[in-house]
Amino acid sequence: MTTMNMLQSLEAYTSAQKWVGTNFVVLGILLLVLAGVSAFLVPRTPMATGMKYGALVAGALIIIGGFSYRSFCDKTYNHGADIYQTSTTEFVKTEYSRMEKVDKGYLVYQIVFAAFIVAALLVVLFVNAPLMKGIAFAVAVLFIGIMIIEGFSHSSIRSYTEALQVEARE
Repeated sequence: MTTMNMLQSLEAYTSAQKWVGTNFVVLGILLLVLAGVSAFLVPRTPMATGMKYGALVAGALIIIGGFSYRSFCDKTYNHGADIYQTSTTEFVKTEYSRMEKVDKGYLVYQIVFAAFIVAALLVVLFVNAPLMKGIAFAVAVLFIGIMIIEGFSHSSIRSYTEALQVEARE
C-alpha cells in the first residue's frame, strides 16, 4: 500500500467515526422523543417521571457527545494529515500505535456498556422504586443504542489498524 493510500485510509476511518457521532446525535434525539412521550402521552406516574428525566438527561448528553466526537474526528484527521506531510514513516508509526490502543480498548468499552445495561436492567427488575426504574430504563436504552452504534464502527477500526499494520511491515 502506498503512503498516499494511508492518508486516504485515515480519511475513510475518520469519516466512519464521524458517522458514529452523527448516530449518537440521532440516538439523543430519539431519547428526547422518548422523554416527550413520557411527559405528554403517558400517565404521570413515578416510573414515567423517571423515564422522562432519565431520557431527557441521557438524550441531551449523548447529543453533546455526538457533536463533540465529530469535532474530535476532525482534529484526529487534521493531526494525522499534518504528521503525514512531515514524515510518512512517523505517520504510520504514530497512527499504528494509536490505533492499536483504540482496537484493544474497544472490547473494554463494550464490556463497560454491557455492565451499564445489566445494572440498569437489574434496577428495573429488582428495585422497588418506580422513579429509579424509569431512570434505569432510559439508561438501558442509551447504552443499548451506544453498543449497537459502536458495534458497527468496529469494522472501520479493524480495517484501518490492519492497513497500518501492513504498511508498518513494509
